[in-house]
Amino acid sequence: MKRFLAILIIMVLMLPGAALADEGSDRVQIQGDVVVGTDEVVFGDAVAIMGNVTVDGKVMGDVVSIMGNVTINGEVMGDVTAVGGRITRSDSAKIYGKVTQVGVGEGLKDIIKNVTKYGIHWGSGRRGITIFNMGFPYVFKIMHFLGLISLGALAIILFPNSIKAAADVVDKELGRRFLIGILAILLLPMALFLMAITIIGIPLIPLALLLVAAAGFYGYLGISIFLGRKLNEQLHLKPGIFVEYILGAVLLWLVQMVPFVGAISGLAVLMLALGITADTRFGTKIIA
Repeated sequence: MKRFLAILIIMVLMLPGAALADEGSDRVQIQGDVVVGTDEVVFGDAVAIMGNVTVDGKVMGDVVSIMGNVTINGEVMGDVTAVGGRITRSDSAKIYGKVTQVGVGEGLKDIIKNVTKYGIHWGSGRRGITIFNMGFPYVFKIMHFLGLISLGALAIILFPNSIKAAADVVDKELGRRFLIGILAILLLPMALFLMAITIIGIPLIPLALLLVAAAGFYGYLGISIFLGRKLNEQLHLKPGIFVEYILGAVLLWLVQMVPFVGAISGLAVLMLALGITADTRFGTKIIA
């Protein structure tokens, strides 16, 4: 239950422009930068999503930037991770944990720069020059994918063992997991209807929908990591859960962009994801 509530909190945090600064011992910023001043001490983690992290002071936990850069001039007691960005350390920097830098491709970064810096233009730009010639549905798909990458990376940072447990059992008892997922999808409308006709059940409808969304997303992470792991066996990139996740997520995204095939594969992933989550109970049940 704690993992489910935490995943719901993460989903709320991913709303555009949302930010948590100086909440408790951690410092988290979404779509913005995190700066730890020279005389500052952060007793938890410093995390920026769609932003940069600069540490001039001291961070007792980990430093993480997703789709941004990390600059260390001070001291970090934990790990330093940059997904889709670079890590720069000065001569005075002290890092006592692991340093991990995961690239996501220059093309993806160029898209982000164009969207955030120049805006999005349809058709021809000024003086007849095409600035950004793509329809809204395609732009929406790109931004949706970037959101999934960011949300998934944050979930992996918070619950690496649970998500790894899901990835480890993806190819086990596939038929059974698909059946569980199909039953969940078929029973959901009936469950929502029963809730809707009772006064007590009406307030539970949003929670039920969030539970299904969290279950599907948890299983999706496990499937992405599993596929990325298999793909990485051919690419021979540096092994790591972030690399595997990004590879698998990109693969699934590309497949789902194909007409008809994408819809079928998306439904199959959803069914398997729900089955994995139900079977592993959000990673709390160990399956041999």
